[in-house]
Amino acid sequence: MFERILVPLDGSLRAEQALPFAANIARTYHSAIVLTRIVDTLETVGISSIQASAVANEIRDIQEKEAQEYLQRIRSSKTLEQLETSIEIHSGDVATTLLEMINNQSIGLVIITSHGYTGYKQWMLGSVAQKMVRNSPAPVFIQRDNNPFPFDTSARDLHFYVTLDGSELAEAIIPPTLYLAAACAEPQHRKIHLLRVVKTLDSEQVAAFVKIHQINIQQFLCDEANNYLKETSERLNKDTAKQLGVRVSCSVITGKDIAQTIIHEVEGESSVQDISPYALLALTTHGRRGIARWAVGSVAERIFHNTKLPLLVVHPLQQGHTA
Repeated sequence: MFERILVPLDGSLRAEQALPFAANIARTYHSAIVLTRIVDTLETVGISSIQASAVANEIRDIQEKEAQEYLQRIRSSKTLEQLETSIEIHSGDVATTLLEMINNQSIGLVIITSHGYTGYKQWMLGSVAQKMVRNSPAPVFIQRDNNPFPFDTSARDLHFYVTLDGSELAEAIIPPTLYLAAACAEPQHRKIHLLRVVKTLDSEQVAAFVKIHQINIQQFLCDEANNYLKETSERLNKDTAKQLGVRVSCSVITGKDIAQTIIHEVEGESSVQDISPYALLALTTHGRRGIARWAVGSVAERIFHNTKLPLLVVHPLQQGHTA
């Protein structure tokens, strides 16, 4: 897993915060790192100026030369020492170009910082990260510049929080999370917690269901979720998680607002840097919908914008569809 790791850079120190983590994963799994910088001439000089093709070409040449020198310096840094690292400079729309690279080069993991700046108009890397989360066929790790991911912390447990909804699509997040956990802490400190949130039903709904079917539907949904998570965690602890030295636990909670319930559960009410035992929140962008399942697309979008934690996001491919 993670044979090729893509690290998009825009020249900012914020974006470069992704490098130590990428290097750690690469050393663990003997991965190749691809450093890239995208030159967006249209964004830089504007629509009116782009009409002068000679000027646009000259600006692009200057930018590509600067990008080449910058990436060469990063590749030669101590952080990437003795790692297989290549550099690529492209021109065009940033998100579109990155997605093409992922598809064409069999990228196994994308590591990107949530905010950065580049160009005279300073496009925000956060918007690029959002497009990557929505469309990337490879797992995307979102580093938070104000809350760096604390990998290789041998002094304490490293907890990864994985949200599931009971669907196979949502379970696509489990393998990359297990492998990240195995690379980021000593065996006795690798922990993954599976969470399923059951939406709190109105008391009138529950009462009506009891009257008609003699079943407490709220309790039924919680029991079903508990059974699912217990089976999943037991299976992982006997198989893949055991092989990787990762311990898996689970819990079910209820809440009216799924996204807010997840964030509150992970971060609590205080500063995440001081209180939260979790180092990472992992989820997929899509799952199944239904009486016992939440609309994961909207949940993922809200979590992306509101959590302080680093994120690992997978956009699962549905049968008959492509990313």
